[in-house]
Amino acid sequence: MPTNRPLVRFAPLMLLAGAIGCDQPAPPPAAVRPSAAAAHAPAEHADHADHGHAGHDHDHEEPTSFADGVAKLKSLGEDLADKLATNAGEAADDAVHGIGHLLEAVREHATKAGLPDAATKALDELEECFGKVDEAFHSAEASADPKKVLESVKERIETAFKALEEMK
Repeated sequence: MPTNRPLVRFAPLMLLAGAIGCDQPAPPPAAVRPSAAAAHAPAEHADHADHGHAGHDHDHEEPTSFADGVAKLKSLGEDLADKLATNAGEAADDAVHGIGHLLEAVREHATKAGLPDAATKALDELEECFGKVDEAFHSAEASADPKKVLESVKERIETAFKALEEMK
């Protein structure tokens, strides 16, 4: 007498359903405004490709010390605010990327100098704040406004700079 095994008959179908899954398809990736890097020829700044912001026209004059780096960071931050105030979009985006590069160098000086954790925390704060401005430049949302974002984090930036300047 043959045994009726209903589960065996449906095994291939169950395997197929398991392989395909029941999840919703992933949403399409959000459109992102291209960075200013797309406007430059790749060979123009090929030496910058290794640190995540190739193609930007920014000063790569390395700071000679922690204090020098903090002063340059503050100057670039003020330059960014000026460029945003005059609606100099691409130049302001370049300034943000210059700040990111300079933050890396200042962090290295802080580590070499054995500065306290407060220096790292202040640098982390600057990185987060200026990162938010950079995100606004490259956001797909039309409402993303780098000028408004910078204004919203201005007090945090000033507090971080004050902490860093006290460590000079």
